[in-house]
Amino acid sequence: MIESSALSESLTQPLPWRRWLVAFFCYNGTMRLLFTSAIWMIYLASHGYSPFMIGLLEMTFHLAKFVAEVPTGIFADLLGRRKSLIVYCLLGAIETLFFLMPTLPFLFISFALSGISYAFLGGANEAVLWTLTGYAAPGDVQQQSARYSRLLSMTLMLSVVSEMTGTTLGGYLGNMMQTLPFICRTIVCLLAIIPLLLLPKSATEPQQATVHERPHPLLHLKEGVRVVWHSPRLLGLILISGLVESCGTTIYFFVQLQFHNLGFALSSIGIIMAISSLSQCAFTALAPYLMRRLAVRLLIPTCVLCQLGGILLMIAPNAIVSLFGFLVLLQASSAILYPTISTRLNEDSPEAQRAMVLSFETGMFSLAMIVLFPLFGLGLTNSSYSAVYSWTAAALLGGSIASYLLVRIRTAVLVRRSSHSD
Repeated sequence: MIESSALSESLTQPLPWRRWLVAFFCYNGTMRLLFTSAIWMIYLASHGYSPFMIGLLEMTFHLAKFVAEVPTGIFADLLGRRKSLIVYCLLGAIETLFFLMPTLPFLFISFALSGISYAFLGGANEAVLWTLTGYAAPGDVQQQSARYSRLLSMTLMLSVVSEMTGTTLGGYLGNMMQTLPFICRTIVCLLAIIPLLLLPKSATEPQQATVHERPHPLLHLKEGVRVVWHSPRLLGLILISGLVESCGTTIYFFVQLQFHNLGFALSSIGIIMAISSLSQCAFTALAPYLMRRLAVRLLIPTCVLCQLGGILLMIAPNAIVSLFGFLVLLQASSAILYPTISTRLNEDSPEAQRAMVLSFETGMFSLAMIVLFPLFGLGLTNSSYSAVYSWTAAALLGGSIASYLLVRIRTAVLVRRSSHSD
């Protein structure tokens, strides 16, 4: 194994893994400076685009991301994870430039490129972090998992801080010149490539040290599917992750309208969304502690029930109760579940297919968003928030039970086959 040989080498000579982590954090922090996140919808509306058309553009993003997930995961595993992250940065810069020419064809290209760029981010980002933590704890998988969960939580908290900073600055930049946030975002995407170049090739392209044969993408895909299908734990983690993350993300998009209908002023809604980011940051910091204290088989169902409880509380007409469900329970579920599942996926994934297995997770999220996002919007057009949230809670509960049963059935089938082969 390439990874084990690299780690055994680190036992004999000191490696500057802390410096590599700093470079990794600098890249992540820079790319999360989303100057355009708070103003892009206003920008498009000012150019005459209706909410329906903006929704179609957002759907283009998710469709492109879903289609590109598995191919980009194969790209990261076979050609290099650093290359995949550099492509992510480059496409991020290019797609932002298309906003400077806001005609409909250019916008569809922009959203498609944005979805593809996030697919290149996919599993490559976490695969690189997992390899870097391996240098800090060579040969000790348990210690590597604990360190990875802490560092991933730090990465997520840094992302929240960068997003809040970028969003705030984006508003000021937009007041100076409408297109300035997009120009600054392009520059930032290009600057983020610099710290990536400081990462060692052995950490970002672990296979390339000894594998010189021609890559076989279809064989790689077949092997990745086989790995997931023969590991009920991986299969269950991927299904639950896509289900919970898509429910939380969809609600996050539409909750601002709900709070407006409850009588909150726009300034108050802005404060609520900022508090939600701080809440998620706090629960993300708590996640490594909970992962050390609670078994995964208990922590994951608890997170699912936490999100279910948050959705049910948001049905209540009382604003305080609804706020508690959104700011506490809903944020806690996603903030704790994400690093938990990411850590377990990296533990169980073979190094050769690591990025592709992780891309299956993000692909499941994209697929769920393609289905859930338009259904949620359609439901709100013809019904109340309480009814749509009730349907969402029922879908979450039903999907969770179905995922559990599928994992149990698959486990039983594998055990039966194993006993027959013996």
